[in-house]
Amino acid sequence: MEMSPARRLGLTRTGLVLVVLLCLLGTAVPGGAQGLDAVAGQGTDISADVNASRPCDRNATSESGSDVELAPMTVTARGVPRPVSLTPGGVGVVEADEIARTAPLGLANAAARLAGVDVSDDSPYGADIAIRGLSRDSVVFLIDGCRVNMTTDLNGRFGLVNPMDVERIEILKGPASVLYGSGSTGGVVNIITKKGHFSEEPALHGETMATGGTNPQGGDLYGNLSYNAEDYWVLGSGSWREGDDYRSSGGDRVSNSKYSDWSGKLAAGWAWNKTQTTTMQYQHTEGSDIGIPGTGTANVPVGTELTLEDNDRQFFQVEHSVKPEGSALTESTLQLSYQKIERNPRIDKFAAGNLYLKPEAQYETQALNWKNVFELGDHTLVAGVDAWNWHYMHSTRVRKTLAGAVFIDTPTPNTDQTSAGLFAEDDWTLAEHWILNLGLRADGVFLDNESTPTIEASSHESLDWGAHVGLTWIFAPDWSMTGLVASSYRSPNILERFKNINLGGGLTEVGNPDLRSERSLFWEYGLHLADTNLRWDSSAFLNVVEDYIDSKSVSATRYQMSNVSRARIWGLDSSVDWRFAPAWSAYGNIAYTEGFDDKTGEALRFVAPLNGLAGLRQEVGGGFWWEAETQWAAEQHNVPDDVARGDAWAIANLRGGYGFELGGLDNELILALTNLFDTKYHNFLATSRGFELREPGFGSTLSWHVTF
Repeated sequence: MEMSPARRLGLTRTGLVLVVLLCLLGTAVPGGAQGLDAVAGQGTDISADVNASRPCDRNATSESGSDVELAPMTVTARGVPRPVSLTPGGVGVVEADEIARTAPLGLANAAARLAGVDVSDDSPYGADIAIRGLSRDSVVFLIDGCRVNMTTDLNGRFGLVNPMDVERIEILKGPASVLYGSGSTGGVVNIITKKGHFSEEPALHGETMATGGTNPQGGDLYGNLSYNAEDYWVLGSGSWREGDDYRSSGGDRVSNSKYSDWSGKLAAGWAWNKTQTTTMQYQHTEGSDIGIPGTGTANVPVGTELTLEDNDRQFFQVEHSVKPEGSALTESTLQLSYQKIERNPRIDKFAAGNLYLKPEAQYETQALNWKNVFELGDHTLVAGVDAWNWHYMHSTRVRKTLAGAVFIDTPTPNTDQTSAGLFAEDDWTLAEHWILNLGLRADGVFLDNESTPTIEASSHESLDWGAHVGLTWIFAPDWSMTGLVASSYRSPNILERFKNINLGGGLTEVGNPDLRSERSLFWEYGLHLADTNLRWDSSAFLNVVEDYIDSKSVSATRYQMSNVSRARIWGLDSSVDWRFAPAWSAYGNIAYTEGFDDKTGEALRFVAPLNGLAGLRQEVGGGFWWEAETQWAAEQHNVPDDVARGDAWAIANLRGGYGFELGGLDNELILALTNLFDTKYHNFLATSRGFELREPGFGSTLSWHVTF
């Protein structure tokens, strides 16, 4: 099949830009010593053996034999392992053990356990998140470092990975890093899946987890098996999950909220010698009959019924890493990724006289990331190339009337969006207690679309940039302060530029090819305590987004995407984890965010109210543990004129587990009870999308987790 002119142009331009960038990065850098040795002596070890695929265990054993909590580490913020407490900008980490213990319905529910992160519901499957008042296209979503490019008007991207296949979730709350480019004005979510690891002694490892639930009624099966040796490892994993329509408080069925999917993964790693390794992986997910219970969104008129007939993903990635000995260049990693996502929604009861409407589209992403780490005396420099091409193709819309007539059109043209840029981050140890972090990024963004009967072929080019300055002060043992000033951007995506959607009732919503990029200016102050028994992180932030993109009425029958306003968002969030006795710990967080349109003075639509959680946990002994917690939200009274206020609510959750050995295998049974008192409530971030989606009432899950 002949490649389209736009497709050829996009790939040719991508290749030329990459060649130029690779040549620019090919300069030699002189050697140097370790850059942060001075800081390591202040009671916080930043040289822990942590990487994206095999992070450190959260629990370590002290000399006395008791378990102590290690400070969480992140690789997403700086590209190298760093403690959260020494990372300017809001950073949060959710580990695999917490995911298994809490049995979340999806990844969004797991991520929302972090302060300042909230579920942005439109269905239980793959619900999205909001980070400090920004969501959807303002949040970069990565799976194993590869950007997931797709439309975000409807959920789906957080459903592309089974939660049990996740090693850890790392979240940047705001533009805290220049590693990720367009879309990071609200933050970055990096889903790091489970892999094998190199082992001095050959060993076979496996894991299975079977979960059954009552609300939604259904099950989840997951398993992986890996063989690890000194010079290679291989891993395979698979999962299946299915849920019926869930029920809200009182047992009322929430229609069209079911879901079903299965997934599989094959991964392998080779150590060619002491300095070079290669890893490869293939992931495949197929979702089907995924109900979207909420209607009344921008693209789904009230009274319709929307189902994702298919939500499928194929992903292939190869990564080669070189770690030279005796060189200033301590690591050079080249990562190549290919991803294809197919989404086929079906909209029933769309408008009078119509049986259904079926818009279909495919999304291909090709990505290259080349990261280099240099140790230059007091400097740790991370520099490289980040490039990706998003190809939006086969966008067709089939409409069938009650009379049997079938109409086919192309609302959005086949389009290529390409971004290629250079990035550099420097951790500079100014003195024994001070670390300065500097980041700079420049991107060329190119967009080419084919013609349709309603849209002309065109090309768009822009140069965008991001930068930040961060400072860390270790002012006492285990205590640190951080500050960050950053600027980032979000380039208009394909749908915002070219969509042509019939909203029903004679209304249409169209894109705008002349949109300007959103530009954010971000400030944050953080205070951190990283003691072995007490961890505390608090932040205050301000995010100002210029040229905010939204839908604007341009006539009685037409809405158009426009740069409509300047958004000003500020707030505070704090989290604590305190082991106050050998077997007892308390944890909790709280977040407050306000957001307004500076031009109109109106509140922003997708800002969560004051909310938080608090819990108490006990390790009873003999393998038993339990924890009780409450999640809550205050009333949201700062709302736009066309959005109803959000009511206050609070729910209680109770979980317990029993770990034991049977047949040489480590077993754990986990019982989780959610919304214990069957409280009736709505999530404001669902209400702000134009409908009141009732949240699940009382539910229970029982999981059996086996590892060896």
